[in-house]
Amino acid sequence: MGQVAVVAAALQKQVTRDFGPIWEITGTVDAFETLETVPVDYWPVVVRDNINEPGAAGFHQDDQGRPFALVQADSNWSLTASHETLEMLADPTGMTTIAGAPPAQAEEPISEFERVLYLEEVCDPCESDDCAYLVNGVKVSDFITPHYYDPQGTTGAQYSFTGKIQAPHTVLDGGYVSFGNPVDSHWYQIVVQDGQSQARDLGLLKTSKGKSLRELVDREVRKKKKSSYYRIKSPSAKAPSKISTLAATPLARAKSLRSFIDALK
Repeated sequence: MGQVAVVAAALQKQVTRDFGPIWEITGTVDAFETLETVPVDYWPVVVRDNINEPGAAGFHQDDQGRPFALVQADSNWSLTASHETLEMLADPTGMTTIAGAPPAQAEEPISEFERVLYLEEVCDPCESDDCAYLVNGVKVSDFITPHYYDPQGTTGAQYSFTGKIQAPHTVLDGGYVSFGNPVDSHWYQIVVQDGQSQARDLGLLKTSKGKSLRELVDREVRKKKKSSYYRIKSPSAKAPSKISTLAATPLARAKSLRSFIDALK
């Protein structure tokens, strides 16, 4: 619990000092020892020793459309928790898109699209560990600003918080940006690895069965990156702490959410 509290305090400062003023968003980040102690109107970021299925990590929505995130408890989990927290605050529905020109790093035929719809994922273009910064000594994620979606570059504009992104619609090494063709709902990503950009075809993505657009995109990304991210670890042998006198409603929601998480594929 001590480490979770330290990271939660760092994320709270990041949200209040860095992210909130830029995106005009307010939020609180609190640490809870178990799901059973989380109030029912909170959006949980669940840190687990064992995700079971690497593709299940990241953003999700429960059966009532409320957002939650799963984070693998590895050496970089504070960075991932920051990433997921900021993206839930920016777009809790997972459905927000912003129209713009195709990414500058795209090649034909994508570069010939008249317009595309960018999925508002505020940490993906600067996802790399090299773009992280420290808050209270805790590693947190860089994030884009609203100027990232400007039609063209402007002198003095800030495109990411750390300033490492220097032009609209661009992706840093280790990051990616997701966008769709509004004509046919075909979705793509521009991915940059080792200084080389490439297009990733995600196919036709249409929301169904209660899944948001972001969850569909996120699921495809995690599948493709599971060999290097969110590695499976053995579950902790430590017995869970016993907690008494908990309200019935949070207990019932925790039970429902645990079942929902266990069913994710």
